[in-house]
Amino acid sequence: MRDVIVGKTYRHVSGNYYRVICIALDTVEKEDGKPRQMVVYESLSTDAKIFVRPLSLFNALDTEGIQKYRFEMID
Repeated sequence: MRDVIVGKTYRHVSGNYYRVICIALDTVEKEDGKPRQMVVYESLSTDAKIFVRPLSLFNALDTEGIQKYRFEMID
């Protein structure tokens, strides 16, 4: 699995931009017996919302063929 870098900006397949705030641990849901890693990220649009997504889904391949991953690092 590729690294997601805190502080970097990523483009979603929708064309929106997000900055990764941190990697958090979900102590309720487990993956391989360990707390599931979650990506906490903020929208860089005017709404400035905060989102959380499992690391495995943040790193998912883009099935629409627009880019390699659903979130691509741009800087």
